[in-house]
Amino acid sequence: MNLNRRQTLGALASLGTLGIGAFAPAAAQASAPAYPNSVIKFVIPTPAGGGHDTMMRLIGQKLSDAWGQPCIVESRPGASGAIAASAVSQSAPDGHTVLVGYSALLSNTVLMPKPGYRLEELKPVGMLALTPIAIGIREGLPVATLEQFVALAKSRAGKVSYGSYGQGSGGHFVGELFNMAAGVETVHVPYKGEAPALQDLLGGQIDAAVVSVGGVNRYPGRIKPLAVAGSARFPAYPQLPTFAELGYPQVDMPGWAAAFVPAKTPQAVVDKLSAELARILVMPDIRDKLLELGFEPQPWNAQRTQRFMDEQLALTRRLVDAGRVKL
Repeated sequence: MNLNRRQTLGALASLGTLGIGAFAPAAAQASAPAYPNSVIKFVIPTPAGGGHDTMMRLIGQKLSDAWGQPCIVESRPGASGAIAASAVSQSAPDGHTVLVGYSALLSNTVLMPKPGYRLEELKPVGMLALTPIAIGIREGLPVATLEQFVALAKSRAGKVSYGSYGQGSGGHFVGELFNMAAGVETVHVPYKGEAPALQDLLGGQIDAAVVSVGGVNRYPGRIKPLAVAGSARFPAYPQLPTFAELGYPQVDMPGWAAAFVPAKTPQAVVDKLSAELARILVMPDIRDKLLELGFEPQPWNAQRTQRFMDEQLALTRRLVDAGRVKL
């Protein structure tokens, strides 16, 4: 059958239309590379060797096994976590650079005039763990209970010290909540992370440390845990009472660790990373190891994490407005 000129042109136009329709999705897919396609870097605001470092190496190994991409942990301590938060907020929004943030991520924005980042520049991927904060005292301090510690602090006003993992950190806030509740004035000594605070406690440079519950239980016989700031006893250390049980219900402010990425990261990337982290956190071997470290896995999604952060930010502002925590 012969085609006239008009029919031939029409047929070619139809083929052209079909070609565009068939190949456009493939071209679009090619322009949006699959995630992940390179190294995933977890930036922690605390020194290497501490609880956050260990936690993210455990999680990172599982993530690498699942996705076939290497995961590394980069320590960027200093300025109560502001250095790490600023670095991640300015990184490429592709899901390959992830901040592990904790309470100072919020308090910096209240305490610092220019923290180097805005909360709006980061979006939560999800919660990783709640990290109950506890107080522990050094070997050689002539007390064995929280009641005796309070009596000692009152008899040595302004001379008993406690360390935390940073100015404006959760440990700092819990330490000041305790000062207010007990009517004492222990002196805060900030460190660039939990590990150096515990080392100075072991060395006798400070009298107490207000850090993670896992941290104060890490050195039995050398550090004496006294109480944990939570609504219930921690599963891995059921022998440790809460501040509320010992007469100080006001001292209840959970530590936490959550994952964040730059705000412009595509939602599909955030959702994929969030789902995989949640899957890893409920693995029995990961859960057991994190509990030993003093981290209680909490595979919350981004929305629940954001609600929690809003509540914590409101509490932080109340404490700062009361004049208890300053930089």
